[in-house]
Amino acid sequence: GAEGADFHALLRAADWARERDNGGDVSFVVNRNINFTNICYVGCSFCGFSRHSEDTDAYDRSMQEILEKCRDGVERGATEVCIQGGIHPSKDHTHYREILEAIKAEFPDLHIHAYSPEEIDWGQRKSGMPLAEYLRWLKEAGLGTIPGTAAEILDDDLRKVLAPNKIRKARWVEIITTAHRVGFRTSSTLMYG
Repeated sequence: GAEGADFHALLRAADWARERDNGGDVSFVVNRNINFTNICYVGCSFCGFSRHSEDTDAYDRSMQEILEKCRDGVERGATEVCIQGGIHPSKDHTHYREILEAIKAEFPDLHIHAYSPEEIDWGQRKSGMPLAEYLRWLKEAGLGTIPGTAAEILDDDLRKVLAPNKIRKARWVEIITTAHRVGFRTSSTLMYG
């Protein structure tokens, strides 16, 4: 609820805490984002990305297309790829693993930052495995880190309005904390404003 001067004071406090914890150094990684499909039926009210399978601009990239995008990224200096996609109703946990295996087979040194908690939830439920086991299964296939997208706003009342079919806050937190427990690092992407 902070606005005006209070909002700017909050930003200054956050920047001070960041510098206290991490110093003044800034680093970056050259990354190639690869969306493997935009077919998604979750139905978030704010989404401009998702399509239904019959839409003319819907896509479901082949493994060769995904690898070509990796190749293009590596040629441009990428050391990491970020792999995400819509929640495609006919894909399951094996598809997520096959993407990892194909990338690692051709680019063993490429870091893979992939699969939002929403995608992890979908794949884990399709697999029938316990969450920690499913995450380890993806790690064995080459998953390096997990993006904390699909968080939007971690308030269930707002999530019910913005994205009524998305996982709830408790499930998002469960996936992220379980990922940490099995050795993954994650990020968190929140929307505001």
